[in-house]
Amino acid sequence: MTYAIHPFQLHQPATVEEALALAAAHPGAPYLAGVQFAHRTGIQWEYITGRGGAQSVMDVMTGQADVLFNGMLATLPPVKSGKLKLIAVSSEKRNPNLPDTPTVGEFLPGFLTGSWQGVLAPAGTPPEITARLHAELARILATPEIRDRLSTQGADALGTPPAEAAKFLRDERDRFTKLTRETGYKPQ
Repeated sequence: MTYAIHPFQLHQPATVEEALALAAAHPGAPYLAGVQFAHRTGIQWEYITGRGGAQSVMDVMTGQADVLFNGMLATLPPVKSGKLKLIAVSSEKRNPNLPDTPTVGEFLPGFLTGSWQGVLAPAGTPPEITARLHAELARILATPEIRDRLSTQGADALGTPPAEAAKFLRDERDRFTKLTRETGYKPQ
């Protein structure tokens, strides 16, 4: 998600501390990853709605916005080319392709958010079909070619079993429901 800090600074912060200082000096309101970040740090910033990941990356690269929380698949190429400064990752662990980039959790213990992709089936799909789909997808994700390709794009191939994936989805829903209640944030 893209965040502008008004007035536009035409400047990308180089560290988490600099992003915090910039945001603290210029209040507004953000989206969920940013809502969580702002809630934990006591800052406010303005969310630029409806832009999408690729456009949000371009907005920061061109100075139309200052900061964004975005998935690695869209963000890593401009980071690697030097067009975008990556100041932290919001995953639990440092990205193996970017070992010198800290996690947000190193500055805000317990902070964890990020994008993920999954394969979902309709409710009521027979368990044997779900198990077969999972087994085949896990087999594909375990191949070195796929793991390497995803890793170089900044993604981890997990192949999470269906029961664990369902728990993850419930936990994510509960965590962000709690966050929106605590902050009073209304999705836009």
